[in-house]
Amino acid sequence: MEIRLIDTNMNTLSRRRFLQIMDSLAACLPASSLAGNALAEAGLGSVASSRGLLYGSVVRGTSLMNDPTYAAVFARECRLVVSALEMQWRGVSPTPTSTNFSRADAVHAWASKHDFKFRGHALVWHGQVPTWFAEVPDGDAAIRALRDHVHAMCSHFAGRIHSWDVVNEAIQMGDRVDGLRDTVFLEKIGPDYLDIAFRTAREADGQALLTLNEFGLEYHDGDGRRRRRAMLDIVDGFRRRNTPIDAIGIQSHLATDYNWKLDDRSLADFLKEISDRGLKIMVTELDVVDRGSPSDIPTRDAEVASLYRRYLDVVLDNRATIGVVTWGLTDKDSWITRGDRPEFRRSDGLSARPLPLDDRFRRKPAYDAIAEAFRAAPLR
Repeated sequence: MEIRLIDTNMNTLSRRRFLQIMDSLAACLPASSLAGNALAEAGLGSVASSRGLLYGSVVRGTSLMNDPTYAAVFARECRLVVSALEMQWRGVSPTPTSTNFSRADAVHAWASKHDFKFRGHALVWHGQVPTWFAEVPDGDAAIRALRDHVHAMCSHFAGRIHSWDVVNEAIQMGDRVDGLRDTVFLEKIGPDYLDIAFRTAREADGQALLTLNEFGLEYHDGDGRRRRRAMLDIVDGFRRRNTPIDAIGIQSHLATDYNWKLDDRSLADFLKEISDRGLKIMVTELDVVDRGSPSDIPTRDAEVASLYRRYLDVVLDNRATIGVVTWGLTDKDSWITRGDRPEFRRSDGLSARPLPLDDRFRRKPAYDAIAEAFRAAPLR
């Protein structure tokens, strides 16, 4: 049974109104529809905070506003809201002279009402650069556009945001010695675009944690080792040039059929190289692709949970790690389950189960594994 509630008096729910709605739902819905009696239990965010850690998830802003069940489960489980689609350059500034923060402001307002921290993703990312940027006439114009965008975003949320992914996915191992990805920013500005973005972000907001976010750092294969070296080289270059940076974001898109690539010792050593440079670490986009696991759901869930636990035990053992973000909270809320990426599809045609909650908001073994890893982490 599906019940949809619309609050006609407000766009977001106050905590009191939220609790009233949850009481009504509990009275009329079977327990299984809201993960049993789990709404009354402490969520992952509470478990994480007991160890001095942050836990959160990327959100669907429209669901926070329009789906009370989703909003309630998110409010129970998280303490950090990550806004992605609502914050990306292409959507905020579809033309050179237009800026629209309304969607991002709506998610921030929800986070603020629930006393959650707010994280922005991502200021500079080749995957969401507006089409007009490619048409700027020269390097100087590109630098002005980049600075204007970063300054506008960071100043708008100054003092109200926990952290920014300032630059996302800058690395791609190819022909370049420095390992930088061939993007429109590199083409029009050169490698300095990273320094420009981070310096502008700090000028506009002196409080937010400035993060360089990257994928492919998790595994000890050839590509992973080269990516790690490129990341540390960027950080060392920043330090030489006094470019501000506070944290490294490790996306952590894992997969059960890549277990052989995960080496606990080498991962711990890499994390220590980051923390020895005085930087914090965030797990920013955690999920698990289960394409390599059996069809049997209990067996599959156990393999996914085991990988979550193994990975988090290593990452959380480093006290510089301050938080964990899953890339979605429920299985219906994942880029892995959308079905538009062949590399995520299972050969048996079954739906993937990559996240802590299933598509009916029920807690899975992955949930328990994450909670156990939080409980076992050293106290911050």
